[in-house]
Amino acid sequence: CLSTCVFASCGDGVVHDGVEACDDGNSNNTDGCTNLCELSTCGDGSVQAGEQCDDGNGSDTDGCLSNCLLARCGDGFRQAGVEACDDGNLDDQDGCLNDCHLAACGDGVVWLSQEACDDGNAVDTDDCLSTCVSARCGDGVVRAQGEECDDGNTIDSDGCLSSCLLAICGD
Repeated sequence: CLSTCVFASCGDGVVHDGVEACDDGNSNNTDGCTNLCELSTCGDGSVQAGEQCDDGNGSDTDGCLSNCLLARCGDGFRQAGVEACDDGNLDDQDGCLNDCHLAACGDGVVWLSQEACDDGNAVDTDDCLSTCVSARCGDGVVRAQGEECDDGNTIDSDGCLSSCLLAICGD
């Protein structure tokens, strides 16, 4: 019972030891003391100083992480519908790129365990084929520089030499 002969209750502005952690006498949940007379904490559903967000749940796969920071690419948590992957590191050669897309042939990043090259284009007449294999004489694709022909075999009597030059009289 308060000195005013009113029963003590949360919101009366008086902290009741053993019952309330705080009691600021207002209905503002963002000032450090909630309307339930509990100290504000990350995860209570109210954004406090030092918190970027607080959705009141422990999920790290929505827009607000359980540590009350906004979800972002690189935080180590995959955001469903937004990110294809998120491994939380800066290594672009491990299958998950820094922009949270899965590594794939044609993305311009060499995925060491899967690709010999990746120039980010679908052009097969340069040094890297669209299959992310390094171009070479005998691969069946005529490169713009250095090859006159490439029939994909090593037969020198068919008009295209195994050196990827056209067969001429006296070669």
